[in-house]
Amino acid sequence: MQRSATAVSESLRKVPPFPPVAVKLLSLLANPAVDTNDVADLIGSDATFTARLLQRVNSAEFGILTDITNVRRAVALLGLDTTRQIVLTHATAAYARGGLKTEAMRRCWQHTVATAVLADEIAMACDAFSSVAFTAGIMHDIGRLGLLVAYPEEYERVIRDAAARSIDVLDFEAEEFGAHHAEAGRMLAERWGLPTEMLLIAGRHHDPCEGTELTLLRIVHVACRLADVLGYDVVRPLVPSTSSDVLAELPERARTRLALSPEEFRERIELRIQEFGSERVDAPPEDTLALLASASAAGNPNPLAKPEQDLEAGAPESDVSSLQPSRRWEMILWTAAGLAVLAAAAFWAFHH
Repeated sequence: MQRSATAVSESLRKVPPFPPVAVKLLSLLANPAVDTNDVADLIGSDATFTARLLQRVNSAEFGILTDITNVRRAVALLGLDTTRQIVLTHATAAYARGGLKTEAMRRCWQHTVATAVLADEIAMACDAFSSVAFTAGIMHDIGRLGLLVAYPEEYERVIRDAAARSIDVLDFEAEEFGAHHAEAGRMLAERWGLPTEMLLIAGRHHDPCEGTELTLLRIVHVACRLADVLGYDVVRPLVPSTSSDVLAELPERARTRLALSPEEFRERIELRIQEFGSERVDAPPEDTLALLASASAAGNPNPLAKPEQDLEAGAPESDVSSLQPSRRWEMILWTAAGLAVLAAAAFWAFHH
């Protein structure tokens, strides 16, 4: 059924708003002189973002010997760029999870993550926009995610039929919904009050690059096409390309520095897909929740927010690592047991 652009705009109004904390974080980080404590306090106001951030900083990737249990310390260790990546990726994944129930829909999310990883690699090779490229890649297809949330069955059919009929997916989307996913992305970015650069990325990432100026839009455009070439396409492009064809749109110096093979690119992308995998986006990080609970019992009554004493002033951090190992595990086990009892009680109440 063909719809008008007005109809799709109205349907997109039903799409849940982008998490306010994520929108505020984008605005906050647009200021080069932003205070890291302000960023930490904003994230600390949301338990799910806090849990994801602490889960990441306590992962083997950083090799920190003592558990980090407050957000200010986590942000200081991760840095603002990594903090932004974690929050925005989790926000986009959580927003998309309602539609990620089929293989076709999972491909949308995998393409999003692949584009973000590649945009980050390209930006570093170009020595430009490295602080925002990953975020721009994560946000570039919010219109596609919006359409799949608003029209899950219809959009899956569009993805399937566009490939089968060898139709350009943008044309097919416009025919079916009255607007393609880039136009839908612009509508959502505008409605959510996202920064202007994100509105541009969401609305024009499929536009052919003009001239030779290196812009954030060009980086995301190349990353999006390269993701398709590497096998992370949502719909197979009508005109096949090679990685060399796609990278030709970048400056020669950047092409030289992008020395990774397709296999190495895929390996880095797969690591991020596993990290922010669609099957895990709405699963509670149980180990982090237990850590937070035990940290609270250890003397930090509100580990989700800022610590009582300023860490920058050298005040000791109150965290679970100060406990003896046996006491620490005892506390975590009691916490887990308590959560299990609550879950059982909720299950019983629901079925009686």
